[in-house]
Amino acid sequence: MNINQTESLGPYGKAIKVIHAFRANFIDFDSELSSMSSLGIKYIRLPASWCWTDSHPEEMVTVQPDGQYKYMSDEEVQEKLTCEDPFYTGVRWPAIPRTFLKRFLRACAKHGISVTLDMHTYPGGTSIGTFSGVWPRWARFWTHGDVPATDNGAKDVGRDILKNFVSWLEHLSTEDPLAFKGLRALSPMNEPAHLAGLFNGPNPDRVDRETFLPKLSDEMATAYLSELNKAKDATQVPNGNHLRVFLWLRDAVDVFRNSKLPALGIQLHVNLHESVLPISILPKYKDKTKEELDYGRNPNALSVFGAWWRSTTSSDERKTWAVLDIHHYHAWGDSCTGAVEGPPTGRYECSDDIAKQDVLNKCTQWASVYRDTLEQECEPGLLLASAEFSAATHHSVRHACNDVSTLKATYGMQVNAARKAKVELFWWVYKMPYGGAFRNAWSLKHLLYLLGVASEPDDGTFHCGDHMPPHGEPADASL
Repeated sequence: MNINQTESLGPYGKAIKVIHAFRANFIDFDSELSSMSSLGIKYIRLPASWCWTDSHPEEMVTVQPDGQYKYMSDEEVQEKLTCEDPFYTGVRWPAIPRTFLKRFLRACAKHGISVTLDMHTYPGGTSIGTFSGVWPRWARFWTHGDVPATDNGAKDVGRDILKNFVSWLEHLSTEDPLAFKGLRALSPMNEPAHLAGLFNGPNPDRVDRETFLPKLSDEMATAYLSELNKAKDATQVPNGNHLRVFLWLRDAVDVFRNSKLPALGIQLHVNLHESVLPISILPKYKDKTKEELDYGRNPNALSVFGAWWRSTTSSDERKTWAVLDIHHYHAWGDSCTGAVEGPPTGRYECSDDIAKQDVLNKCTQWASVYRDTLEQECEPGLLLASAEFSAATHHSVRHACNDVSTLKATYGMQVNAARKAKVELFWWVYKMPYGGAFRNAWSLKHLLYLLGVASEPDDGTFHCGDHMPPHGEPADASL
């Protein structure tokens, strides 16, 4: 075969090739899904971006009849395998091939696993932080997308993305029944406007930047609050910037409700995060002591979410397909942390078994507080989840407890408390082979290895420096 070495993929083509290689090789669709199934894992949450394509990276390089390679131009790669961010000039997202997702869903179905598809990112970024997809750029989804659409009648990019994806899932049910069998639920947005509460409210904690979550107009806010707060003898949803998120999620519930998916047995997992709310507007519990509200057990944000959930969904929906999802970590915040050096860095020292047991006994009560608060606002028996948790005791790995006894305690006590409260838990990630010291508390595969459950550690195929050619060797390894 004659190989045409005068051409090659351009920068975009090479980037897409690398990204797809990572996606395709991150998990083995047969052996690793089989191992997960044998561990008793039935449900997984799959984070995905908003950017999808009917093309495939394999199309970038083709062999011609004369034996030469034909390389897709960067212009064609951008058109077929990327999505242009409508809110940031010059920012393109790598597209996920729909055929790749279907193959993954079929593999999951084969191994008795079903998937929650989590719409983890949207154009412009819905939050600040690394998971937004545009970080360190400032989030623009709400300011540049939702404000023009909701307030001024412009094209609604965010809602249209969700509608189109729901429509595709409906089509999948008949086009590829086996792939659809691997689908369990849809999560419309991950941690919407996470950390926006720091920039909002009467006395915001942060005044160095303009908020990325603007208020609704006074007229819209008044109308929406009257819809939310019909039950005068129950918790009232307060006014504020968070109403923009609540309104978007209300519309997301409507899109799902009016689709075929509920009748086909698919659930909607609606995620909210306490940090969207400024602390200053939350309900106060004067009848409870400081001790009762400590250790992550303050129900103030949960009661607001419950009041919103009560008006957004029906009792029957909350017991069948509408699942409220609140993420919860001991590693973030100072009320439940543990550290190798103990207080004040952490609430307990890793080696102090008595203090550790006391803190964990109190902190793991969060699951029952979550259940009790939502049932008080709605009704008993509603479906609840916490789709992100870990065994980490501190957000800094330099301070976090990494000894097996502490990891076993934080993992086991959270699971037992959630099981008792009937709150479904999802571990943060199954594997992170290049996560270094973070693996002990954040990789489920590695933690299970440390606990003697899994037979292999969560190690990567390569190690730092493996990609570097020896001195004098050509970069392409040719002789």
